[in-house]
Amino acid sequence: MAIIDIQCILGVNNKYFIKEMSIVDIESLAIQHWIFKHTSIKQDTKSQSVNRWLMRYYHEIPLEYGDVDYGELNEILKSLKFDCIYVKGLQKQQILQKFISNITIINLEDLECPRLNQLQTDNTLPRCIYHKDSSSKQCTLYKVFALHKWLVNKL
Repeated sequence: MAIIDIQCILGVNNKYFIKEMSIVDIESLAIQHWIFKHTSIKQDTKSQSVNRWLMRYYHEIPLEYGDVDYGELNEILKSLKFDCIYVKGLQKQQILQKFISNITIINLEDLECPRLNQLQTDNTLPRCIYHKDSSSKQCTLYKVFALHKWLVNKL
């Protein structure tokens, strides 16, 4: 079992693309974290505006910044060896289900998980290198550990 969190950007026709993704194995606490490079994403006026807002006020990651090419996302997700993955939110569940239909993806909201801002009160939880100096709590690595802490106490 694992927990995944993602941050997305928007393309044309309101299509979501994963920008940042973290995963933590619930039992071993093994982690992985990626920021995906989007150098050829097609955008219209609406998606450009949304992505500028996301970069300035939410995840703070420029579109072209990343350590992994977005083309590798499919292989990364298909290589996961879990029977069950937990995510927070229906939209994230639906986005991931398109890539990994062979793994059960459970929305933590169905288990009455509180809002993320209610979980994110522990400043000792790890963040990725990109967000380490940021006051933003939008780091996916931070969020998978906050969700892990909640889920372990719930189980």
